[in-house]
Amino acid sequence: MYKLLTKHGQLGALLLGLLAIVITMFSITSGIKGAGYSTSDDLNAILKSSPDQSFDFFNPGVYMVGILLGAALLLWAFFALKGLITNPKGSMKFIIGFAILIALLFALYSMSENETTGKIAELLQRENVSETTSKFISAGVKGTVILGILTAAAMILFEIRNLFK
Repeated sequence: MYKLLTKHGQLGALLLGLLAIVITMFSITSGIKGAGYSTSDDLNAILKSSPDQSFDFFNPGVYMVGILLGAALLLWAFFALKGLITNPKGSMKFIIGFAILIALLFALYSMSENETTGKIAELLQRENVSETTSKFISAGVKGTVILGILTAAAMILFEIRNLFK
């Protein structure tokens, strides 16, 4: 399976992506024409003027993204577990990095506070977001920023290191 994927995996992924694009575009163009509109019509303005209007012809594109993302995540998990089982000693960097990531997110979640004032609190209340979910969102945003800064710093440091090699 590994040899097949290394030999034809990129071509297969490209063809699968192109097939998803063709199906989505066919659904959208035929749906727009079937609803009596053209591709130059402002569908957003039409939806605002008649809220009972339904544009379900965009749904196949959303479903395709979900299906392909789910398949990619399942395959990633399968091959990651296979690598961990077949080579546990070589996977120690991954295990340590994953543990550090989980510890960072747990620490950020523990330090996060629920918003009780301001526009964010109004939004959370209006959208009925629980305190736990709000803390997860806060931890995720802070974690993304921290990891982005660390990534940029690592890129710069490794490029400087490569200058002297």
